[in-house]
Amino acid sequence: MASKPKHISKQRVIWSLNTVAFSWSVGLGAAVPVIPLLAMQLQDNIALAGLVITMGGAGRLFVSYGTGFLLDRFGRRRVAIVGVTIRMIFSFAEGLSPTYLALVGSRFMSGVGTAIWGTGLATITADISTRADRGTITGSRQGYMHLGQVIGPILGAAAWAATGDIRVPFFINGFSKLICLLVFLFVMVETRSLSDVDVPETPAKAPVEPVVAKPGTLETWGAVFASGFILVLVGLFAAGLFRAAVGDTIIPVYVRNELGLPQSALGFVLSAMGVGGLGASFIGGRMTDRWGVGSVMIPGALISAAGLAILIAGPGALVLVLLGAVLGASTTLVHVGTNAFAIDISPRGRRGRFFGQTQTAMHSAALVGPIVVGAIADWVGFGAAFAVLAAFFVFLVPIGVMMARHEVNDPDGKAMTS
Repeated sequence: MASKPKHISKQRVIWSLNTVAFSWSVGLGAAVPVIPLLAMQLQDNIALAGLVITMGGAGRLFVSYGTGFLLDRFGRRRVAIVGVTIRMIFSFAEGLSPTYLALVGSRFMSGVGTAIWGTGLATITADISTRADRGTITGSRQGYMHLGQVIGPILGAAAWAATGDIRVPFFINGFSKLICLLVFLFVMVETRSLSDVDVPETPAKAPVEPVVAKPGTLETWGAVFASGFILVLVGLFAAGLFRAAVGDTIIPVYVRNELGLPQSALGFVLSAMGVGGLGASFIGGRMTDRWGVGSVMIPGALISAAGLAILIAGPGALVLVLLGAVLGASTTLVHVGTNAFAIDISPRGRRGRFFGQTQTAMHSAALVGPIVVGAIADWVGFGAAFAVLAAFFVFLVPIGVMMARHEVNDPDGKAMTS
């Protein structure tokens, strides 16, 4: 039996999560859009600009799996503090990078800090969530993140315009991480004990024997999808792919170099993504709690595919801003639904390791997405890149259907669909 934990203020934890999500996102919104542009100043090549974003994903993937074990062993708060400290240091280093290779190295280490931090936040969210509010808590955190995405690009573009220095947004990013560090040092509390609490005992039931599929048979694939784990991987990969390949890489270059629009237009497009995501986060979270994961996953995937397909036509500035809002909303629905489903199936007692493993999917998307999609845009054109992305989100629709039909057990041991 696990020892009874001391009282933990749920509202205090939620407040801390929302605050750091907002501050973290303001910094990212200010800095990330100019990363590929700074990279192209140092090395004029779209694929190599994508490689800079990719190196952040490489850093995340490098430590993500092991981070989960550390969270379970040493606690969420301590490990997250290490992560945000690393990210803060190398956010400043990115802005000071004198060469392309220095920028690549700083991005890798920033990714290391981001993976540690992000896995900690996902695990803390699962610790304090219940079946009745996991969508609302997840959506709230995502909402404050998107609020930061609304403010960040405008702040970064204004700072760049006022100073004439493309590196200033990176310093804004560094200070935003300092705020996150202070919140975790002085406000956030440890939540690991919530995951270790034993659930109330239920009447004895006959043990369910695990299904062992024979290698090389159709049952093998059925067992893989029945676990629900791979569904989380696909959903998180999609969320990471859109953010890293579209928002962080293709859109900035597409708006500036392909459409020839000014920096202010890029800021409006990226802020529109944040506005769309802001509304969808709160609404999608409540939809998830009331009607299930499928109510947000399926429409989110369909709308994302349609929006990416429209980008192929090369829309004007106004339509581009509207599409940004639509895509921000639809991909947020996918992200909220996937995170809620992940909480549903996360095992008590080893949630850190579970989220360390599942977060690798999002980090792998940040690793391969920008360079692959950037290479397609460089060699074949932006239309082909958007077509590939649209096709992937169409594939996500049956994933959402399987999530909706997946059975999980609530704390009372009752089977129910997600």
